[in-house]
Amino acid sequence: MNKAICTVILLFLGQSVIAQKGIDNMIKAEKDFAAYSVAHSTKEAFQKFIDSNSIMFDKGEPVKAIEFWNKREKRPGVLNWHPQFAEISASEDFGYTTGPWTFQNSLKDSVIARGQYSTVWALDKKGEWKFLVDFGIDNTQPGSDDERMLDTPKEPEDTKVIPHIAFLVSADNYFNELLLKNKAKAYKTCLSGESILSRNGFLPASTSADRKVLIDSTPSGIKCEMKGWGVSKMPDMGYTYGTAIINGKTENYMRIWRREKEGWAICLEVMRY
Repeated sequence: MNKAICTVILLFLGQSVIAQKGIDNMIKAEKDFAAYSVAHSTKEAFQKFIDSNSIMFDKGEPVKAIEFWNKREKRPGVLNWHPQFAEISASEDFGYTTGPWTFQNSLKDSVIARGQYSTVWALDKKGEWKFLVDFGIDNTQPGSDDERMLDTPKEPEDTKVIPHIAFLVSADNYFNELLLKNKAKAYKTCLSGESILSRNGFLPASTSADRKVLIDSTPSGIKCEMKGWGVSKMPDMGYTYGTAIINGKTENYMRIWRREKEGWAICLEVMRY
């Protein structure tokens, strides 16, 4: 049985066919990434698909992915995954995928760990898809791969990049300030109506009811500090990441932002706790 993929296609200026081709190529890159991991090793797969500016997280801090994987020993086991949700920028140079991952001691063995990965993708100068940020959560249960289409708002037509980098940074800082004081208000103010929340122990929440469950279960008083960001060329999408102090423990967060009519809104948030 083929695994269904929920693709969230951003339609801009009627370029739906081109956008479909772009998102298909990005999804193919994710599938190739996973297949390389199974056929070779996790380390070799990450080294092959890393962008020179890629970021991962180690012991609560963002680190250069190239340095992280070059220093890490090649370990036994099979890490596999597949995309379930995907969205691409109208500029077709940036997007994200998210879906379930599993780990086995070998292909003949049962799954001993599972979770949900989220990857930020960008086209490099050679026109190849490479990941910019990779972050995931653990301890999820097996879930459905049924296709679900999300109605993504259209991108505003202005294309000035530099001001929107500042606006994106301000949006993330503003959300972090609200989150520390009033999490319900923070998500009500900044979360898109078409969005996904990812947390340890939960399947991705892509409906309003599921998102409410995760927001209610999210600890109060989380202190987040942004460490980095990036935007697409259009710019209609961007990402932020940083540290999150939760119940005295330093963890991390990653957010994908979509520029909607009212401004930047969170379309994907991954937070470990």
